[in-house]
Amino acid sequence: MPHSRVKGGPAMLGPRTNDARRAIAALMIGALIVLALPHLSHSQQAAAGAELKRVVGRVEILRKGQTQWVPAVVGAQLAEGDDIRAFSGASAELALPDTSTVVLAENSRLLLSKLEFDRQNQSRVVLLHLAVGKMKAVIAQASVGLVRLRQSNFAISTPTAVAAARGTIVWAWYANNYTLIAVEPERGVSLPSRVDCIPLKGVPAGGPLKGQAVFSGSMSTDCGAPTPIVPQFLTLSNPATANDPILGAAVVGPPARAFEALGVDTLATSTSAPVSFNTTGGSSGTGISTFGQDIQQNQQQGQNQQNNNQPISAGQNQQGQNQQGQNQQGNNP
Repeated sequence: MPHSRVKGGPAMLGPRTNDARRAIAALMIGALIVLALPHLSHSQQAAAGAELKRVVGRVEILRKGQTQWVPAVVGAQLAEGDDIRAFSGASAELALPDTSTVVLAENSRLLLSKLEFDRQNQSRVVLLHLAVGKMKAVIAQASVGLVRLRQSNFAISTPTAVAAARGTIVWAWYANNYTLIAVEPERGVSLPSRVDCIPLKGVPAGGPLKGQAVFSGSMSTDCGAPTPIVPQFLTLSNPATANDPILGAAVVGPPARAFEALGVDTLATSTSAPVSFNTTGGSSGTGISTFGQDIQQNQQQGQNQQNNNQPISAGQNQQGQNQQGQNQQGNNP
């Protein structure tokens, strides 16, 4: 009896082989996706966001790439490139991934120019651009330590200056081409709070950047010689910039050299002149910015400046208020 050919023999092997190949390919793709998940998670960590913790009054958000402002609500996440503004009588509080907080005062607008935080490497780069108005930044103690170790940078820019924070409570105000930077005094800290204020107004492209150190209890106008803080400045009241056209401007952004002033190592190796910092109130010397290298010197100089910032007399207080009035901050900033 002749052998009969098996039904579904060699003629059917082709489709079955193709199915097996597809299954193997699917398994390989799945394995690659699983292997890539940690890297995706790491990237999401590096580009962290800020959470809106408190909203008072009329506060609005402008998402990066959008043209329509939307009402801000508690719990909203703001990403790098997002804008936030607060109108008269309003304020907003943002929480950063490292537990630092930022409070935006009334009649103010803030852009999250750079916001990166890497938990694995304990590095953080934050650049907040105050387009107009007033803000307060309370920087987490751990972050201050990272700044001194050159593992973290936290800076606030305005159209005319950059304040690189070494202190823990920093106030900034900007309007009409003037910048005020203040370092709120603190108790119970081992080292004096400090901000390095770098003026950008009138500095030519590629020209040297010179900074002024502002210690706890002091404030500076356009990064000039520090003076004692006027107590009235340390409030969220800010009527001076009500209805300022910058609040409704289509696009705002940090000055071209703000990022240059933010990165110390970049400054040390760039073709442009390095930043030199003045810690005495006189003219700045020449040299490279020394983030994390001058802690003992800062402590001594900070103590000297704090000694100079003893309770001020009524005449001195009036002089400080007059200075703010000249900058159109008003008598009640």
